[in-house]
Amino acid sequence: MTEVSRPFVVNGVPVEPAVDPATPLLFVLRNDLALHGVRSGCGIGACGACTVLVDGRPERSCQLPVSAVAGREVTTPEGLGTPERPHPIQQAFLDEQAAQCGYCVNGIVMTTAGLLAANPCPDPATIRTTIQTHLCRCGAHQRILRAVERLAGRASPSSVETLRADEARNPARAAVRARGPGRANDSEPAHDVGSDDLPGPLRRARNIEDWLRQLPDGRIEVRSGRAELGQGIRTAFAQIAAAELGVPVEQVVVTSAATDGTPDEGYTAGSASLEQGGAAIAMAAAAFRRRQQAGLPPVGPIHIDDRPRWSGGPIGQPVQRTDLPRKLTGAPAYVHDMAPPGLLFARALLPPTYDATVLETDLAAVRAMPGVEAVVQDGRLLLVVAAREEQAVAAVRRLGRLTRWDPSPGPPPNEGSVGRQPVHQVVVDEPGVGDALATGRRVRASYAKPYESHGSIAPSSAVAQLDADGVLTVWTHSQGVYPLRRELAALLGEDEERIVVRHVDGPGCYGHNGADDAAGFAAVAARAVPGRPVRFQYSVRDEFGWEPYGPAMRADLEASLDESGRLRGWRHRIVTDAHTGRPHGSGDRLVVAWLREGGPARPWPGGGEGGVRGAEPIYEIPARHIVAEYVPGPLRTSAVRSLGAYFNTFAIESFMDELAEAAGADPVEFRLAHLSDPRARHVLEVVAERAGWRRRHGPSGRGQGVAVARYKGSKAYVALVVDVDVDTDTGAVVVRRVVGCCDAGTVVNPDGLANQIEGGILQGLSRALYEEVPPTGTRDSLDWTTYPVLRFSDVPAIELVLVDRPGLPPLGAGEASTPVVPAALANAVDDAIGVRMRSLPLTPDRLRARLEELDDTEAARVLLP
Repeated sequence: MTEVSRPFVVNGVPVEPAVDPATPLLFVLRNDLALHGVRSGCGIGACGACTVLVDGRPERSCQLPVSAVAGREVTTPEGLGTPERPHPIQQAFLDEQAAQCGYCVNGIVMTTAGLLAANPCPDPATIRTTIQTHLCRCGAHQRILRAVERLAGRASPSSVETLRADEARNPARAAVRARGPGRANDSEPAHDVGSDDLPGPLRRARNIEDWLRQLPDGRIEVRSGRAELGQGIRTAFAQIAAAELGVPVEQVVVTSAATDGTPDEGYTAGSASLEQGGAAIAMAAAAFRRRQQAGLPPVGPIHIDDRPRWSGGPIGQPVQRTDLPRKLTGAPAYVHDMAPPGLLFARALLPPTYDATVLETDLAAVRAMPGVEAVVQDGRLLLVVAAREEQAVAAVRRLGRLTRWDPSPGPPPNEGSVGRQPVHQVVVDEPGVGDALATGRRVRASYAKPYESHGSIAPSSAVAQLDADGVLTVWTHSQGVYPLRRELAALLGEDEERIVVRHVDGPGCYGHNGADDAAGFAAVAARAVPGRPVRFQYSVRDEFGWEPYGPAMRADLEASLDESGRLRGWRHRIVTDAHTGRPHGSGDRLVVAWLREGGPARPWPGGGEGGVRGAEPIYEIPARHIVAEYVPGPLRTSAVRSLGAYFNTFAIESFMDELAEAAGADPVEFRLAHLSDPRARHVLEVVAERAGWRRRHGPSGRGQGVAVARYKGSKAYVALVVDVDVDTDTGAVVVRRVVGCCDAGTVVNPDGLANQIEGGILQGLSRALYEEVPPTGTRDSLDWTTYPVLRFSDVPAIELVLVDRPGLPPLGAGEASTPVVPAALANAVDDAIGVRMRSLPLTPDRLRARLEELDDTEAARVLLP
């Protein structure tokens, strides 16, 4: 019989839940009292997402049994304010737009409430120390700190400047204006939809009604197939549609991606949401308005002449995100918060290694446990479903104790690649490279990066339900509902039309994390309990142990300089694991597929664009040869934010500094001498001027580094200057300031763009300073205690300049700032102490190892005391 816990008070209301006193307070608050503002995070007290106040003091609710709060007062985010009436603390976070995915923020708000109650005017050091134990993975740290500073009475001025490009420097804009927005007043333009000039999404969904419809209350619904991942695209899409429709942005409602209601836009990835999805919405809105102005129903084909104007109305305005009031005041906002009637909870017992097999287990003992509704074994797949979340957790823990595994390695890593040679990919092969490298001054260098985790703030989750008609509905924070549906159909042997996949917001993913896998487990669990909704969630160790990692990479570069110091030839060889293992309909891309009896071997995705992304330098070089070797490694890999561009830009921009020194040139001047793209030159010149760059040759002791790139060669331009100090006793790198300049074409929402650029910078710093997964195959980095990341104490001052080019299409910017970070950082370290770091991350251990391996030439330029 369940022992009833003693009463306590929650948000001023006495409660006495009928639960086992050992039940974690987190589960009681969320599942019994429907207080979902207490976010479910790591479950080990390390991330802070579940923080509440207990008698006014911040506590991690995942670590408190409900018996520990008997007779005490608990305050949750809902006890502070509501979306309609936020508490002043919540309002300060909203005013600063201090979130991206927002999943971490409620816990930080509660800690801030406890701090300010005890000390209404804390100094900056106290603020950082107090929230130091909270994790934020999206990179909203600077905004969060500003929000707390505002509450302490020290409002900070904006560190973001918008620089409007003039007509003289932007002739393309004048051409767009001369052409105009298209034939907006014609009922039927001359050009039909067959043109290749249409954005990709419009080639698959060609009619106005695929994208927009008028609701009964007069508002316009925008049906986007893109996923909101914390980048604020719902708000940006509303601004784009409102500008073309000529209505207030409040009159536009943007829906979430769903296979039963929105176009198939594939994956929300590659920084293509505004550039492709936004362009499709803009053209659909222009067509909608054209038809309305002609007195015709707003339906039918979208035409090539329905060109977006990319200016006017709310375009260029810092419209606040429409999703944040719910997310930052404790309202249910994520798939983890879904609680449909009759909800059951599922957990999986995963093997200790990729290939471990079950020797023995005792399913009957687990089935007899309180609340257990189903136990599934299918080969190596072990899954429990229970009435309560704590019962599911207890059941899978006991199942773990009762199960013995054969940990032998079994098949070689990536069995699907056995017998296959590495994939060889030629990116650029221009004539004369050999001759160019054989003459002039030749410079060589090699660079490396390790495997990395996505490190989402909360483990992946999904909800699934198999209805009486045999239709499976899955709610997921996947980046691609249509590709996931195809994968689930192949996995389960079902017709695609009998599966519905709907996107619900989740914690930030930063690429292909465990969200799709969680959906696969949820689908299998739902089939075990037909008619009942089931929410599956990974544990933090499951997420870290089984997600697809960012690949390890190596680059060998060589170049030659002529007598004047100009580049003559360039060779770049990349060795990398696979970057693109996302589901696509083959039925073999999800963890659950590999575990089932007779399931497919874990495949190796092989080559693709990901490993060579960013491998072509933006500089004018007469002869170039760029190749990649894709090699299967020991760990499962796929896309992490910016894919290969993160490492390739690190290698290229570090090498450019080395070449500048060999040429006797200043790093900025050397880059400008090889840059013909005026927009690339502009961002570099602006950032150098704003950062107070001083001309130099070789290490100066100042600790300032620069890097510039255009993401994917077609998206936003970003240049950074990073200022660092290096502690010569400990080897620690301290980043003091980052100055950035971004040109992303038309700036739809300057605050939203700044948030993305800031977040990419901070995530890039985290990866460049701390993050790595050992390539052991045993997945040793299994939670936040073994996978260090950027903390609030590490956050530098960030100053941004956004170049706005009204009338030009927006360029993808979500991943654009991350790739330039590690090179700017490594170049700054070299400038500070004269030690060239070529392997990431730039940890003290790596710095010490680098010092030990310096040759005489390298040692002669060291500036250590």
